[in-house]
Amino acid sequence: MIHNTNTANPRKLRMLNLGHRPSCLFVGDAVSLWRAESHLPTDLRIKRCQIYDLVPQIRLGPAPDIILSFAITPLFDCLDLAQLLKMNSFTGRQRIVDQNLPAPSMICREVKAACPGLDFDVLDVRELRYS
Repeated sequence: MIHNTNTANPRKLRMLNLGHRPSCLFVGDAVSLWRAESHLPTDLRIKRCQIYDLVPQIRLGPAPDIILSFAITPLFDCLDLAQLLKMNSFTGRQRIVDQNLPAPSMICREVKAACPGLDFDVLDVRELRYS
């Protein structure tokens, strides 16, 4: 079960909906993506890149609507990723896909305090639906 710290009401979720299936980029290795896919809709197409390939992905092409990752990986954590996104003026959403986080609201507060203005939260799978 995905933890949902998103306290959004249904109206806010409608505002998040882009009128199409959002483009998603998973940051992490192939094994991590495989683990994350068990929590995501099966028809979702997700691109994947490593953290060191992220900047060209968001600068050179159309930036994804949502950046997905685990909270902690062997190479980076979600705060590292958030800071990289903020430094590169990313305007989409960053979401972590994790089960059983001991304190998801604490992680969200820490990232939001370090990167004000970045849309960061624990993934609510409703954000990935078509309108």
